[in-house]
Amino acid sequence: MSKVTDLIKNSQNDGEYQNRGFDTKTEETNEISVGLIDIDTTIIQYMQQIIKPYVVQDGDRIEVPIMYGNPERWKNIRQDGVLRDVRGKLQIPLLVVTRTGLIKNTMNSPVNKFHEMDFYSTQWNPRNKYDRFALLNGIQESKKYVSVMYPDYYDLTYNCVVWTEYMAQMNHLIEQISFEAENYWGERDKYKFKTSIKEYKNTVELPERKDRLVRSEFTMTVKAYLLPENTVDKHGRPMNMNQTRFTNRKLVIQEKFIE
Repeated sequence: MSKVTDLIKNSQNDGEYQNRGFDTKTEETNEISVGLIDIDTTIIQYMQQIIKPYVVQDGDRIEVPIMYGNPERWKNIRQDGVLRDVRGKLQIPLLVVTRTGLIKNTMNSPVNKFHEMDFYSTQWNPRNKYDRFALLNGIQESKKYVSVMYPDYYDLTYNCVVWTEYMAQMNHLIEQISFEAENYWGERDKYKFKTSIKEYKNTVELPERKDRLVRSEFTMTVKAYLLPENTVDKHGRPMNMNQTRFTNRKLVIQEKFIE
């Protein structure tokens, strides 16, 4: 390896020398899609990482586990009213979330299904190579645009069930969750969906020979949007929901003849 190459690689970290050739990105990753699994994950992760529900028992802070109610688990909950582990032990405290409905929102525009929005990403792309010829001739870069179709807007409903041992614990949990309602749930610079909760239904069970528990059930309405990875165009041909476009580069060369 030559000394010049060693000098370039060693000086890239300290900022003394910057090779503009490394600024050119050769791989394009512009796939943008939003599915139902993305919405479910966003809602549950917001509860786990932002709300972080907990109860206090005997002076100790106990984190409330959050589970997604898959069909088998949700059937057991509806049948028994509680959720137990494989050994039959009552799982308490616990919060179970399951998606129960999906209805189209009135925000959808029926005028043009194939309407797109362009997002300008960066001026450095594989078509813009930094060289002395482009510098001396003042060649303007080719800009890259990512065109994304408008999504379909939906209202999703989630049924949530919470179990605690005491009413004071349930009151504290409802306060934590209700304070975050009517807000946009999600991560910064990622998906965010407005979540609303209208009503909480509480039930207290004090059986003689079974475990006592306090149960609360509420429904969340999430305003979200769906954007599949691909669709068909107006001619029925398959197409991606994301299209990458480049503007044209123009080079004008003038010659002068002196007599």
